Amino acid sequence: MAKTTDSPKPSVALSKKANLAKFALWIVGDTPLITHAWSEKARREMLAKQVKAVQVAKSARDPAEDFQNSLYELESGVYGFPAMAFKSAITSGAHKDKGITKTAVQGALWIDAEMVRTRPALAGAICDMPLLRIWSGAPEMREDMVRVGQGLQKKSSLAYRAQFTTWAIHLTGRVNLDLVPSETLVFLINEGGFSAGVGEWRNEKKGMFGAFHCADAAETKAWESFAAGKGKLPRISFKEAA
Repeated sequence: MAKTTDSPKPSVALSKKANLAKFALWIVGDTPLITHAWSEKARREMLAKQVKAVQVAKSARDPAEDFQNSLYELESGVYGFPAMAFKSAITSGAHKDKGITKTAVQGALWIDAEMVRTRPALAGAICDMPLLRIWSGAPEMREDMVRVGQGLQKKSSLAYRAQFTTWAIHLTGRVNLDLVPSETLVFLINEGGFSAGVGEWRNEKKGMFGAFHCADAAETKAWESFAAGKGKLPRISFKEAA
């Protein structure tokens, strides 16, 4: 007679409910944030190359249009930034030598975001992007010298993109406190904001833009007042390193 085996019993770890907690905090920019969204025009040009379509002569450069296209628009006059950029920066601060792995943080952290449908290159396709609102003054156009192309074909050019000089993000979501306690989350935000950053020319990409930190009580009060329309735009405070 064939031997029968008992059904596997669920382990204690698998039967335990995850210790999820909601969080809400402010992330404050230490250096200006440079945005560079993919424009519909750039997407169409990329698609045309991939499908071997007939190339249409490029139109004259319009710096104002480049600036506007570099923004992630939530609604008229309100702009955002990809939520995954912040999650990536926060996750980058984790390491097994610090007692928590990047994989653990990736799975333990959920960031709330608004899904915004962008206009894709291919008619009928969709592209939903999770964005976080940028709290700031009006974006400014910046001009940068850049190198475009590949290898020896690189050429110097000018890039016109949006800059938010004073900015903050109201970050909300859920976190598994068994894997990422609240003090660890704050540490990871500060570590990722300093060593990685977000946007163009961030520290992670040999730049000095897009740095941020977790707001203290005074900064939180100031940004909440500004967001409620009851206070002025807070100023960036460059703190002396401890």
